[in-house]
Amino acid sequence: MVCCIGGAELAVAYWLDRPVFDKLTKPVIQKAEQLWQRGGEVIAAGRFWLTDKFAQPALMEQETVDPQKASEPMLSDGGEAITDPSVTELTIKDGQELLTGGSISVAYFAQSDSAWKDKSYGNDPIGSYGCGPTVMAMAVQSMTGTKTDPEKMAAWCAVHGYWAPQSGSYHSIVQGVADAFGLECDPAGTLSADELRLQLSGGRIAVALMKAGHFTSGGHFILLRGTTVEGKILVADPNSRARSLAAWDAQTIIDELSDSRSAGAPLWFLSKSVQD
Repeated sequence: MVCCIGGAELAVAYWLDRPVFDKLTKPVIQKAEQLWQRGGEVIAAGRFWLTDKFAQPALMEQETVDPQKASEPMLSDGGEAITDPSVTELTIKDGQELLTGGSISVAYFAQSDSAWKDKSYGNDPIGSYGCGPTVMAMAVQSMTGTKTDPEKMAAWCAVHGYWAPQSGSYHSIVQGVADAFGLECDPAGTLSADELRLQLSGGRIAVALMKAGHFTSGGHFILLRGTTVEGKILVADPNSRARSLAAWDAQTIIDELSDSRSAGAPLWFLSKSVQD
């Protein structure tokens, strides 16, 4: 038998028979408490569902993307391992890995770090698809001093529409993060190996979107962080500490830049804001 009880009946029970009132309302109160506890999870899930279903298609209509997924490089040889710590080394300061040398010391993050590799970038794992936010976390912390990491940056980028489902990041992630965190961002356009060396030796760093070659078998964001005295390029590769401790021929970098020209791709120079 199903009983339907209205507000008037509950009011009478409340004043005349409190045990009956408590018995009638207890299931409702328990259900409400459960829903309240799950509210945070529902809101978070709903946010990413809305981003996936509505915000992302709007971006996709305007912007193509080179899919990025962590992979072994198509080519295995190319970089020259650096053994002289005066050129560059990976050290630790206050618990943070740092790549020395180059234009500036770079706070290094690996997307495969156990602290965040299984954390979400939208609905994808950072370890597989998070080279974009990992590179931008390196750039932001190194150039502005703002404390961040791949997990925090991935969450920010997903909320702001830069996560490309099962493809990594939309290329507009670079300009978007730079604008939000107070960095100057200049798409490079077409340039020569000599021009690349000149820009990097002048105190700037660059975000580079690479195609299949020595850094990936698909698409991959890396950071170009300076030059050696011989004119080789220093990088910070979020998918390889070894490649981050090698010197690279400038022409190799130029040749393996993505063919995409979407949202400033494939190369963006970053510098501190003039007002800084």
